[in-house]
Amino acid sequence: MFVLAGSIGNTRRLIVGLGQSGLLLGPVRRGFVEPGARMRGELRPLLICHYGRLLWQREMIAGCCGNLSTRAHDRGAIYITPRSANKSRLHVRDIPKVALDAGTDELQHVSIEFPLHCACYHADDGVGAVIHTHAPALTALSMNDMDLAEVLPEAAQALGSIQRVPHKPAGSQALADGVAEAVGNGATLVLLEHHGVVSMGRDLPEAYDRMELGEISAKTALLAKISR
Repeated sequence: MFVLAGSIGNTRRLIVGLGQSGLLLGPVRRGFVEPGARMRGELRPLLICHYGRLLWQREMIAGCCGNLSTRAHDRGAIYITPRSANKSRLHVRDIPKVALDAGTDELQHVSIEFPLHCACYHADDGVGAVIHTHAPALTALSMNDMDLAEVLPEAAQALGSIQRVPHKPAGSQALADGVAEAVGNGATLVLLEHHGVVSMGRDLPEAYDRMELGEISAKTALLAKISR
């Protein structure tokens, strides 16, 4: 993967955001400024830290909830947030690289939703990043029968396929299997009944943009419902 404006959405906004967050360090600067620079491994954990803080700032996660991951360059592994970590205070050194086929002993310190993230990557080879949050409006949407595509067709078109998964215990293989089925059927945003939402993208910027737009759209739809 190469860091070019055409392959990462809203590149200018990302650079500015990284700079304002104090994250525009050497690896990031090289990755974005040098033409055709390879997206080095050390950049991916940096992006997880950036988007984790951004999700917290936008009130889509709180406390230790939520988790983010992105494929490593070798594609057989991912970088994923650690277990029980506050996403507003992540450091690059906190982000482990874990093989997609890692054994139980290797997963003690990574997010309990590792099976869910793995399921997304296995279900669609085009998925390069996964974000799971408890974004309030999208979570509320998961608990009622409102069809976002019906209420806001243009927003739904920008978000891609939105699908629902019945409630299953957090971190369970049953939850991972349900999400995998949805992703295999083309979902880019998955509502987890009573549990939150998962967004996918080719990279973290795209996955984040879907989460942000989905949350704003869900707020609009819910406001319209209660104002009738």
